[in-house]
Amino acid sequence: MDKRQHTRVTVENQCKARFQLGGQQYNNIIVRNLGAEGCCIQMPSKNLDSLKEKSTLDNWELIHPSLPKGSIKARVVWCRGQEPRTDFIETGVQFLDVPAGYTRDLDKYVTTLNTSNPSN
Repeated sequence: MDKRQHTRVTVENQCKARFQLGGQQYNNIIVRNLGAEGCCIQMPSKNLDSLKEKSTLDNWELIHPSLPKGSIKARVVWCRGQEPRTDFIETGVQFLDVPAGYTRDLDKYVTTLNTSNPSN
């Protein structure tokens, strides 16, 4: 397993995402943790069939006023089965084709959160 190059912080209940997968639009997807190059999202388990490793997530957008605007391409890097007592699965996402400044702005946001809450 590759070691992450950037810090991740918990952002659950602070940040959401939207994207397209297989021609279907997904909105208000919970982002559990976030780093400059990727994140972990919580998907409804009913979408498990369409969500597979290496699936491309088109028009990926993070929804939070302090995060970079604009859509990018992302890729599913792992999926965990349904969590006990929930109707969700965890999914690891890697950001692709990122415009100049996007990674820097995300890293700055993550660093700010990590500094203000060192338990992350």
